[in-house]
Amino acid sequence: MKKLALVFAVLLGVSSIANALSISIGIGDQPYYLYGPGYWSGGYYYVWVPGHWNRYHTVWIHGHYRRR
Repeated sequence: MKKLALVFAVLLGVSSIANALSISIGIGDQPYYLYGPGYWSGGYYYVWVPGHWNRYHTVWIHGHYRRR
């Protein structure tokens, strides 16, 4: 009977810890961070380049604005 109560107490403790933890995984790249797909600044037009893998698929390049 004591073993059963101990097992129950351990399971209750583990479940309460599991309920307190949360994991959030964000997949993808945020589009148009601040200015939308494009904007003018200093006489140049900047366009959004989405995030992508480099040529060898080893490094993720985050989305960024590039002068056109």
